[in-house]
Amino acid sequence: MKLDDALRLAKKFPRDKTVPKQISEAISNSRGEQREKLLQIGEGLIVQAVSREDKMLVMKHLMT
Repeated sequence: MKLDDALRLAKKFPRDKTVPKQISEAISNSRGEQREKLLQIGEGLIVQAVSREDKMLVMKHLMT
C-alpha cells in the first residue's frame, strides 16, 4: 500500500471499522522506511479513536 493511500484510508477511521485491519496488513507486507511510516499512521488511529470499542479494535490489529 502506498503511503498516500494509507493516509487517505486512515482519515476514514473511526467511521470505517475495517481501517485498522487494512493498515495492519499493509504494515505486515512492507519493509524499511515505508514500514516505519505505516506504523506511525497506525499509531495515529489510536488518537482518532472516539470510543473504547474503537481503541480496542486498533489495539487488536496493531498492538499484537
